[in-house]
Parts: sequence; C-alpha cells; structure tokens
Amino acid sequence: MKHRTTLITALVFGGPLTFAAEPVDTINPLSGTDGDTEFSRGNTVPAIVAPFGMTTWAPQTDESVSPFYQMKHKQWEGIRATHQPSVWIRDYGDFLVTPVVGEWKGTRKSRASAFSHEKETAKAYYYSAWLDRYETKVELVPTERCSLMRFTFPTTDQAAVVFDNEGEVEEFDPAHRKIRGAARHVTFGAPGGFAMYFVAEFDDAYTAFEIEKKEKKSTAAVRFKSTGKAVGMKIGTSFISYEQAELNLRRELPDWDFDAARDRSRATWAKELATVSIKGANEDQQSIFYTALYRSLQFPRMFHEPDESGKIRHYSPFANGKLFDGTLYTDNGLWDTYRTAFPFLALYYPDRSTDILNGWLNAYREGGRLPNWPSPGNRPCMIGSHSDSILADAWVKGLHGFDLKDAYAAVRKNATENDAQGWAGRDHLNEYLAKSYIPMDARKEAATSCTLEYAYDDYCVSRLAKAMDRQDDFKLFSERARNYHNVWDPQTGFMRGKMADGSWNEPFDPLAWGGAYVEGNAWQWTWSVMHDPYGLMKLLGGREAMAKKLDDLLSMPTTSVVGSYGHKIHEMREVEHAKMGQYAHVNEPCHHVLYFYNHARQPWKTQAAVRRVMDELYDRNGMIGDEDTGQMSAWYVFNAAGFYPFCPGNPNYLIGSPLFQETAIQLTGGKTFTVRAANNSPQNRYIQSAKLNGKPFTKNWLSHETIVAGGTLEFEMGSQPNEAWGSGEGDAPPDEWQ
Repeated sequence: MKHRTTLITALVFGGPLTFAAEPVDTINPLSGTDGDTEFSRGNTVPAIVAPFGMTTWAPQTDESVSPFYQMKHKQWEGIRATHQPSVWIRDYGDFLVTPVVGEWKGTRKSRASAFSHEKETAKAYYYSAWLDRYETKVELVPTERCSLMRFTFPTTDQAAVVFDNEGEVEEFDPAHRKIRGAARHVTFGAPGGFAMYFVAEFDDAYTAFEIEKKEKKSTAAVRFKSTGKAVGMKIGTSFISYEQAELNLRRELPDWDFDAARDRSRATWAKELATVSIKGANEDQQSIFYTALYRSLQFPRMFHEPDESGKIRHYSPFANGKLFDGTLYTDNGLWDTYRTAFPFLALYYPDRSTDILNGWLNAYREGGRLPNWPSPGNRPCMIGSHSDSILADAWVKGLHGFDLKDAYAAVRKNATENDAQGWAGRDHLNEYLAKSYIPMDARKEAATSCTLEYAYDDYCVSRLAKAMDRQDDFKLFSERARNYHNVWDPQTGFMRGKMADGSWNEPFDPLAWGGAYVEGNAWQWTWSVMHDPYGLMKLLGGREAMAKKLDDLLSMPTTSVVGSYGHKIHEMREVEHAKMGQYAHVNEPCHHVLYFYNHARQPWKTQAAVRRVMDELYDRNGMIGDEDTGQMSAWYVFNAAGFYPFCPGNPNYLIGSPLFQETAIQLTGGKTFTVRAANNSPQNRYIQSAKLNGKPFTKNWLSHETIVAGGTLEFEMGSQPNEAWGSGEGDAPPDEWQ
C-alpha cells in the first residue's frame, strides 16, 4: 500500500513533491481505481479532463476488463479518448493513442509496456507516465474538447505514435503534419452514421504514415526519427465534423506551449474549486474532499460545440444525428444523480445547473422525451423519470432560467403517457395508473421499487403543476404521490411486492435482494418516501417506532441474502464490509435514510452516522461503492459542509455533522455562506449548540432561501450527544403535507 500513499501525495516523474496545499493539487484522479466489478472502490477511471469536458482522456491498462484502468495492473496500453460514464455503461466515440518504439502491428495488449505508479503523475489537469519498454515519457494536458500530448522518445528512427480506432484513420494533410479519423464505436444511444471526429496535428515532421485495416477497425502509426527531443501532438475532437474538430483545436490550443497549456488547465480547475473552501482538514481529508469535488464536476458532460461565430450548436443523438442550436449535455445516470449531484449543482453552481437543464429540454424538444440515462442518447436503463425531480428541484430553489411551460409539458408526459421503449424510465405506466401500484406479475423485477420511485416522481410533477398554477394537476399528482401506501404491508412493517389481485408476493424475506427491489432489499427500499417522511412515520407507528426501525437498520447483522440474483453482487459484499447493518451507502436508494432521524427528533443519531460514513467509507484510495457519475462524491461534499438535500423538489436541507472547522460556499451575487464548527474533531462529532447569523438556532434543518442569502452558521461541537439540541417539536423539518 505504500506506493499508493506516495502517489497521492503528489508524485511527479523523478521523485515525490512535498504535499501541496493548493486544492487543485490535492485532487487524486487515481482514487477510485483500486477495485473492480467484484468489489468497488469507486470504479472510476483516472479522468484527465476539463470541468464537464466533452472528451475525457485517461490511461488504459487493460481494455479487456472494466474499469479499463486498475491500480493492480502492471501494463500500460495507451491514452484513451473516452466517454464512458460508468463501468456498467459501454464507451462510445473512443480511440487509443500509444507511443511505441519499433514494431507496432498487433494488438493493444501486444503493444503494452510495463510501468510503475512511482513514475506516473496524475492530476486533474496533467498526466504523465514512463513506459519502461520503450524508454519513453508520455504527457497529457486536457481542454474541454481537445488535448495536448508530448512524447519524449529515446534517440531512434523507430519512434511512432499509434492510433487504434474502431472506425477510420487517414493521412489528409501531410504538409501540415495532420491526420484525422472518425471513432465510430457505439453500442447504444446513437443513430446510424454516428462518429466522433478527431484531427491530430504534430509539431514536427513525421517520416512515414503506416496503416493496417481489419473489417471496421483501423490502426495507424505516425513514424518519427527521434533525437531525444519531445514530440508534441494536439488532438481536437467533435461530434459534428472534421472541420469542427479543427475549429475546436484552434480555439482551445492556439499554440504549442505545453507549459502554458498546463497552467491554463490548472487555472480552470482552480477557478471551479474556489466555489467552496475548507479549513481544519488534515491532508487525507483535503485530498478526499477536493477529489470528490472534482468528480462532481465531470458529469453530465458537454455535448455542444461553438461554431466559427461562437454560436453554440450540437449533434443530437435524440433526433437522428441532426444539428441544432443550443446546449446539450449527456452521460448521466439520473437514477443516481437526482438525489445529490443535481441538488449540489443547483446550490453550488446554479448557472451550470440552468445550462444543463436547458440542454435536457433541448433533448426533449428534439426526441420527444426527457433524458433518463443519456449516453450519448437515451438508454432504457434503471427506473423512474428523474428528470422530473431535477427540474422541480431547480424551480423550487429559484433557478428559473429555463422554459417552465416546456418543462411541465415534458414531465407531465412522463407521468401520463406510457413509454414502451423505456426511454422515460416509467415502463408499465398503464398498470401503475390502473392499480396505483405496479403488480409483480406485470413486472417480474423491481415492481415495488418502481412504485416507490413513480410516487416520488409524481410528487415532483405536482411541484411544477403548482408553479404552473394547474390546480387540478397539482391535486392529481399530489394524490398519486401517496401511492407508496399501496405497497406497504403493516403486518411485516415493510414495503413489499404485491400481485395484481392484491395479495402479497410470497415467500417474503426482508433481507433478500432483488425480486421486488432494484439492487437492494426491503430493509433498504422501505425508506424511499423522502417526499412524505411524516406519512412514512405514521405507517411505521410513530416517531419512536421510526427511530427504533432506523436503529435496527444500522445495528442488525450485515448478512446478505442473494434473493433473485442467485449470487452475491458487489453491492452485497460492500454492505457486509461497511458493517453498518443493512444500511447500504454503497447504493443510492439509501443516501437520504440517515436523515430520517431528524424527523424523528433524534438528530444526534444522524450526526453520528453521517460522520461514520465520511470517516469509514471514503478514503484517499476511493470509496466503498460505485461513483455513479458524481453521486457518491456529491454526497460527501454536501455532508462535509454539515447539511444535505433530503428530498429534491423540497427547498430545505437537513443538518448533519460538519466535517471541518469551516466550510465557505461562494454564492452568486458575491455572497458567501459559511459553516463554522468550533471544537470539531473526529471525536467531537455531536452538535452542542448553534447560531445562525449570531442568533441562537435550534432547528435541525435549513431553507435554501436562508443559505443563498449568505450568512454564517456556527456550531459548538462535543464528544457526547446533546439530545436537547434540534429535538424540540418545532425543531424538526416542516411537514409539507399539512
């Protein structure tokens, strides 16, 4: 493990640096790569990328596995231009660049070189590696749609840069040292003729262009005679055309100054990170926090490009590849990210959030449905139409820079028109409308999870109906938001699978995964009523009964019953490893659950539990569970500040336990919201008292309006719970349904 610690404290080729205090230099892109699909430590790739960059650049160590870079690997295959958002979603528009010396024909694996992490540097804004086999150093700086690479070969006339691509590669402008290609690899979510176009330009004349074609695949090599001087290469990418790729290249990399490009890339990340600052973090916490922030600022990725005049245009995978004006974003698992990642953007980066929402509405106008799991176009993946949540949450929090009329038409369509293809995430909608739940004999898998998520989405639609002053619709969708009652079994005390005739699905084991539930069991999914916590409290038997059920959730054995999966999946192993009972922080449906203690007026238990999660399930090597396009990291960033968006669509946040002595959030209009925690430490995780703008404060929740107005929230922390703070009748979050 020693080499990983050294790596994270800022290795550069040639030796370690002293720990850098600048936030941008504490980011560790290799965090999250020390696992695999059997046990996740994030399952991320080392993304060398600009914030929300259209193309990510990442080292590849084994194309045959997912993730394609893992810390345990000993071979280095190349730099991959990648758009893969998750290990569970296939890549598209990808190709591989590999510097070699000597013969290049063969496979990616046959061209691979041994390497070591001691001679590898990974920053958000810069990457380098030493390739033992070729005695060559490779370096990379990213921009939004392009990259600048530098290869330092030994003295040889056999140096080459190899392009391995599912598509075509050609020499088209040798006088200006340029080649180009079209990366056509895509497995889903794009029409015929799809391509990511790329243009590569070199700063030195090459001696030969060699190519090998096999079926739909092209592998080409650009040969150089090297005297030991570094060879520079720019790559521009575009989903529109070769000409647009060249335009992107001229705009984003106007010269060959590698150091200046690296400085610009670093400054871009530093500017984004400056939105939030922390004090009182140790070196580990600083790295974990800013790495989490970096992960939160990658998705969804931009899919639009400025033309010659600066007009924003995009290729639309939602409309048969036609070109349209305006923004478009893609690569996002909304089932994961609606819970925290999008509320994070709404508060911390509201302008970017608004731009993304306008992009989602462009997708709706072009393809007829809001995105659910776009990559690059719609995929029938996961459940629920959670674009409903994202739009509603933004609107109730004052982000009104998108067309409300179109937004409401889009979410109402999700809620009322069956989508047989599953683009919208609400399949079996007709059964849901007829029965007010989804029967298990209609949907063999995940019927109960669907019912719970559709009810929540209906709540979100009702928020936008209210904004539109559509009172009949507001009433209709508010009533449908209570449909979670229809899968509640008072005899067992769980949300359960129900058949079309009204009988419960048997046999029932609340520990069994799958069946009626998505990637979880009854213990985890029973809490998926974030939009009506007091309604759930009533079903559970009242305030004390809810607290007792939460206590049991966190203290019971971590036993996994494989259920309909028939074998252990990685989430089961990770729940067992976490040792927090049946609480499954490794997967998103549990991300709000610890905050039910605030409703039960026992907030000190939330404080203890969320600090356990931050301290024990996140570290410098990653996290327990899949990152899922920024969701796991956004959870950490939010909770480190001491509050959390319990229910997106509701403009309130619940208070947990701040991780640092101070967190300051820079808001629009030059305002700052600062959270200070006196006497904070790993042991002193309990709130003893609080002040908001100098006045005593006892509520265990905050409104969005309070935060964006700017101000200071001060906590006094201690090692023992103060059961009086935040537990009074008027201190708990308000009941929206009264």
